[in-house]
Amino acid sequence: MNLSRRMYRFVIIVHVAASVAWLGLSLALLVLGLTVMSAGEAGVQFASATAMSILASTIAVPIGATALVSGLVLALGTRWSLRYRWVLVKLIATCATFTLTLVLLRPSLAALAAEVDPARLIAVDQGVIMGPIVSSTVYITAIALSYVKPWGAAGKPRRRPVERRAARPEARRPEPARSSR
Repeated sequence: MNLSRRMYRFVIIVHVAASVAWLGLSLALLVLGLTVMSAGEAGVQFASATAMSILASTIAVPIGATALVSGLVLALGTRWSLRYRWVLVKLIATCATFTLTLVLLRPSLAALAAEVDPARLIAVDQGVIMGPIVSSTVYITAIALSYVKPWGAAGKPRRRPVERRAARPEARRPEPARSSR
């Protein structure tokens, strides 16, 4: 499958927008998580934990799914196929973070939102920020991989520069004699 130029442009814009939104969401969850951990007021802690749960339950899945699907379309429809190791690493990392969002992040933030109380502070461990730290690191690494494009295609030998040797004098062809007219 090869994407037309118009379709490629559309899909790459969707992919970049969704990926940037996913990174932004992850960073917002990190800031809110730090606020939940360090809040001096119960109301601030409650509002931050509730906001984390709402963001994770409403927009994390559509944004993550959009980034994942558009990335897969690009991998299948462009020259940057899954044969390239950096594309495969990005796809695996995206699948892993999306799965962890569904299985761990959303349920844990929903439980935290149910536990906080606007009338009293509760102790919250560092687990609340681990997910956003890991996901932000993965997304920033994916950005670097997209820019640098390390590692070549799997199964394809790297090209070595052609060495140019100077011809030995005895191996050179004699130049044709020029007439002096």
